[in-house]
Amino acid sequence: MIRFDGAAKHHPDGTVAVAGLDLDVPAGRITVLVGPSGCGKTTILRMVNRMVEPTSGRVLLDGTDVTRLPAAGLRRGIGYVIQQAGLFPHRRVIDNIATVPYLLGWDRRKARARAAELLELVGLAPETAKRYPFQLSGGQQQRVGVARALAADPPVLLMDEPFSAVDPVVRAGLQEELLRLQGELNKTVLFVTHDIEEAVRLGDQVVVLREHGEIAQLADPHTLLTAPADESVAAFLGRDRGLRGLGLRSAAGVAVRPLADTSQHGDWELLLDADGRPAGWRATDGAAHPAPAFHPGGDTLRTALDAAVLSPAGLAVAVGPDGRAVGTADRAAVLAALADDHRPVSTRGR
Repeated sequence: MIRFDGAAKHHPDGTVAVAGLDLDVPAGRITVLVGPSGCGKTTILRMVNRMVEPTSGRVLLDGTDVTRLPAAGLRRGIGYVIQQAGLFPHRRVIDNIATVPYLLGWDRRKARARAAELLELVGLAPETAKRYPFQLSGGQQQRVGVARALAADPPVLLMDEPFSAVDPVVRAGLQEELLRLQGELNKTVLFVTHDIEEAVRLGDQVVVLREHGEIAQLADPHTLLTAPADESVAAFLGRDRGLRGLGLRSAAGVAVRPLADTSQHGDWELLLDADGRPAGWRATDGAAHPAPAFHPGGDTLRTALDAAVLSPAGLAVAVGPDGRAVGTADRAAVLAALADDHRPVSTRGR
């Protein structure tokens, strides 16, 4: 566990970056720091690996004051992922990933074998190992950055806006990848972002910060969205926080009508492929349109509502784990499930 015990950072010119932070970061969970630019998020993060030295107070790692640990050894035992990945441009991917194992004295064969394992773990093809960073897309570079941070199997992972430099589609994929990895590895993750949607998607607990690192609210995502501490927190969360909350609730409670009753809906006919998977909606003029779908057992109410809104027939197609259509649900059914279920969904398997 990481503990901030009155940790503060005052610069020589009198600027106060962090006034004095008291915060526990629980082991095996993702804690997200979120807040406006200049509120001290990155300073707080870097106090953990001593890239920033606190001017007062303490930062404890498993009960030990980090200032009593050799800085180089401390950093080798903590994974660190930053924006733009920060890869060495002159090293191939496999050697970028093996950087910390090399520093720890691992032999070349063992370090490269570990790097190859991690390439697969973060979803990159084996041939990526031989490439240089400039030959990769932004999303691939970020995956390599995550793999490098995990190379020596550190218990703690610090992530400083790691996905902010990629496009929204790639960013969503990287977020999903992080949640998948965390489900397998259970690292203690301290994650910095300025994006509240990213914070509530990733965090087991979310820390909303004000100026000078003051905690405005610390809560799980569901509580944060449904019960903001004050008007300033509510304003930061935005007027659409209710929609974000849909992403934290399971679609399991959506009433799905049998396929036999709904494959014909007004001017629309649901088309299925040979395996029974939704292939599209066909209009009376013969034109085919996509058939957005959701999995009641695995998706959220937001996914279900998106599917219903985007469907030309006004119906989201419900599919089973094998992707086969089992029925449909309209917007009213999704909203009814929201009214009936006020519990947050445990979406991350943790």
